[in-house]
Amino acid sequence: MKKIVFVFIMIGVFAGCNGNLYGELADKNSDDALIFDAKTAVNAQDYDGAINILTVQLSANGQLKTEAREVLASAYAGKCGLNFVNYVDALAAASSGSAFQLAAAPFVGLAVNSNYCLMSLQTLDLIGPNASRTTDQNAFAAVVGMVLMGTSTRTATDDIPSLGDGTQDAPNISCDTVTVTDAEVDQIILGYGYMSTNLAALTAAQIGNSSSGTFTSSTAICDAAIQAINGPTATCKITDAAQITTQLRDTMRDLLNTVEYGVGTADGSNPLLIPVACP
Repeated sequence: MKKIVFVFIMIGVFAGCNGNLYGELADKNSDDALIFDAKTAVNAQDYDGAINILTVQLSANGQLKTEAREVLASAYAGKCGLNFVNYVDALAAASSGSAFQLAAAPFVGLAVNSNYCLMSLQTLDLIGPNASRTTDQNAFAAVVGMVLMGTSTRTATDDIPSLGDGTQDAPNISCDTVTVTDAEVDQIILGYGYMSTNLAALTAAQIGNSSSGTFTSSTAICDAAIQAINGPTATCKITDAAQITTQLRDTMRDLLNTVEYGVGTADGSNPLLIPVACP
């Protein structure tokens, strides 16, 4: 499988480096030296250390550097629960499962914090909009979007026993507005939005033919479902919480409750059935 190369998050990115490289940095308190230290911390999975360097120790001008934002996005993603290489490998190895099952399955049995995934994505947004970023940056955003939707789905619908067991905790749980709150659905929507907005940056060679097809089909179905309600310009590609509507929340709950696309048991084989997947 062709690996995605993200210099700023690859485990072992500094495997070939030695003290001489660091020694070439004349001022070890300079922004460049601090960013190097933050990269080293991320590589050692010391995400709190990296975040402290980049948000407290780095100068205001240094925090504006694209490299610093890339490393900070990686640190926040790590805090969320993302092991990038393992996650992409799991997607590439999968041969079945709905989009939400694929996104959530790696986090069954793991403690996660989806808020950090959103912080990672919002940090990437500071680099620039999707259209002006590099393919690698957008591919990273797509994967972190999957992780945000996956961690949020797992904690919202599958937290019994503690940290989940791979199945929804109750029938139609995604439809229950008391058990699964609007705030939780909003996190899922935003993860889904970042995933679908940036999905074109990922290839089938990178995440596997099965996973690629599953996510692509899901995004098309979600857009079709919301457009049936709100017209042809409506979309599930929402990355701004202020743009989330009641109709979009309802559509996402319906989609989550289907067998084909979500984690539920409702029939979504006919797109016309998705809007009534929640009883």
